[in-house]
Amino acid sequence: MRRCRHNQICCILALLALLAAMFSCDSALPTSAGESGTTTAASSAAPAEEAIQKPLALPFASRDVLNPFLAETQLNLQLAPLIYESLFAVDDTFEPIPVLAKECIKETSLQYRLTLRTDRVFQNGAPLTSADVAYSFQKAKNALPYNEHLANIAGFAAQKDGSLRITLKKENVFLSALLDFPIVPLNSAETKRFDQAQNGLFFSVASTPIGTGMYQLTASGGAFALSYNTKHPGTEPMFKTLDLYGVIDTSSLLYGLEMDNYQFAYDDLSKGTLQRVSATTVRVATTNLIYLGCNAWRAPLSNQGLRAALALCLNKEKIVSDGFSGFARATQTPFPPAWYALEKTESASYDSNAAIKALEDLGYNAIKNTGVRASKYQSLKFTLVYNEDNPYKTAAANAIKTQFQAAQVSIELKPMPLDQYTKAVRTGQFDFYLGEVRLPPDCALDAFLQTGGDATAGINVWGSSGQDYTKMRRGSITPAQFVTSFNADMPFIPIAYRDGVAVRSRGLKSPLNARQNNLFYDIADWHY
Repeated sequence: MRRCRHNQICCILALLALLAAMFSCDSALPTSAGESGTTTAASSAAPAEEAIQKPLALPFASRDVLNPFLAETQLNLQLAPLIYESLFAVDDTFEPIPVLAKECIKETSLQYRLTLRTDRVFQNGAPLTSADVAYSFQKAKNALPYNEHLANIAGFAAQKDGSLRITLKKENVFLSALLDFPIVPLNSAETKRFDQAQNGLFFSVASTPIGTGMYQLTASGGAFALSYNTKHPGTEPMFKTLDLYGVIDTSSLLYGLEMDNYQFAYDDLSKGTLQRVSATTVRVATTNLIYLGCNAWRAPLSNQGLRAALALCLNKEKIVSDGFSGFARATQTPFPPAWYALEKTESASYDSNAAIKALEDLGYNAIKNTGVRASKYQSLKFTLVYNEDNPYKTAAANAIKTQFQAAQVSIELKPMPLDQYTKAVRTGQFDFYLGEVRLPPDCALDAFLQTGGDATAGINVWGSSGQDYTKMRRGSITPAQFVTSFNADMPFIPIAYRDGVAVRSRGLKSPLNARQNNLFYDIADWHY
């Protein structure tokens, strides 16, 4: 028995020595499935070493589909730009840049002619046609997240020369920015929402339409991946394969990144909290406008001069710092600060002295022993309602209250659960409310200044700013001219544009330039 054990030990030691010898040699190690391995030649000055490219994995919602017209989760919709391209895509100044379109030219006030690039093909080699675009529009106009901002487009009509005629319901000189929906081949997106595949997921490669993007969906051994589309023009990516890692609970998305299950995640910070992770984080500018709604149907806020004076009381940079942990960008206009169409626009900003003078000119003087300004008939005492479920909004509401109080304007905060808050705003039970609206890609303010908009509570949409907004959309006045009108009317007080946060493994060395509409804008440059 002892001899047998001795022999076993000797065999094990011999095997370990053999393995050590094998792994000390210069031969290349094989990469695992899904990796895009590269081999670096050994230099004469150093021993040969194998440079193995680690895999790159991205999370996806395994209980949702990847069809861009049927997907319901933000996680899967975020993957769409890797597979699909659009006619236009906005850059980091929200300016529309042609992608599959060559140009979009205005013919009449309600009609535009769009021509396509002739050098683009789908991932199967089929050429892009006007029929594909018209079909894709029909699918997108009934799908999230495209249906709302496509509602003003009456239709796309394919022309004999290969172009398309776009007809609008209302004038909009910023149309091109809205043409961001995915383009797929004709009749390729007809699967049902819950066509469950054999692997237990709700989609398959066959039920996911192809696109013209840098990657296409592939499957091997029951695992899904995005594989490089060799027919895509431009820079060839370092990663030829992107592994897809199924996620069920998106609330713990960043924990999966910490565990290295995948190397990228995005948090839109809509819950008002930021989880700290050991990873590279980059702020992503969004069109999510944080604003202070004013009830113009209640005195004294029915006075537009008073609304403008109250706006001068607010130090928006301080509200961003105190209320959003710095993850927002203060704005002095209703538009994103970087919006290309705004150019250089002078707009009223925080000025406590100017605010006090404006209030006193309106007859609101400081009253001894009360700490509240008042005129002969009214005192400046208001309520501010907000959603108490969001920590960022709670902190911002307190910052706003403090700043108004510095000008001797009294604010009573009324925190409410989301359902009660929504009802109070809808029924006009407020003086001020702290709100948030995500503007569409063309930075339109229809939600505030058009009849039927989602954020018209307390606003007279027929007022001067509403009328001038319509003129701006027609192109008869500039955005800068509209801002001048807006400042005088102040139908609501813009505070800031909230940021999202892109989070990526520290192992990836390349810069990260994520955009709201395409988090993987520069993925061709990603590398370890």
